[in-house]
Amino acid sequence: MRISENNPWSVTLMSFLVLGGLGVCVLGAVLATSVILDIVAPGEGPAPSQTLIIATVVVALEVLLGTVVACVCSFMYNYTARFSGGAEVALPDDLSDPAPAGSRGEEAQDPQEALAPADIDR
Repeated sequence: MRISENNPWSVTLMSFLVLGGLGVCVLGAVLATSVILDIVAPGEGPAPSQTLIIATVVVALEVLLGTVVACVCSFMYNYTARFSGGAEVALPDDLSDPAPAGSRGEEAQDPQEALAPADIDR
């Protein structure tokens, strides 16, 4: 299978959704850390509201710049795929689950029999 082109709009939308989800996770972690820090050492650090505002600005920039970079990379891939033919992915023909070891004609061996010599009586 050859991947010779991608849709820049799909790449942009998917990167926005992934980076947005990552940003929500980061905001939750920052809020939890800030609240715990405020409980353990009150008044030592910035207030959780200030921390959350700063983190929101940083996450918004991360989502915006990450989405732009993904879109530019998508256009660059389409441009270079015109010359190189794109990326080739090899998939196996048989995608079914492999058979268990006992059904392939191999006999299951007792671990004690494998370790013990054959001429010793048990």
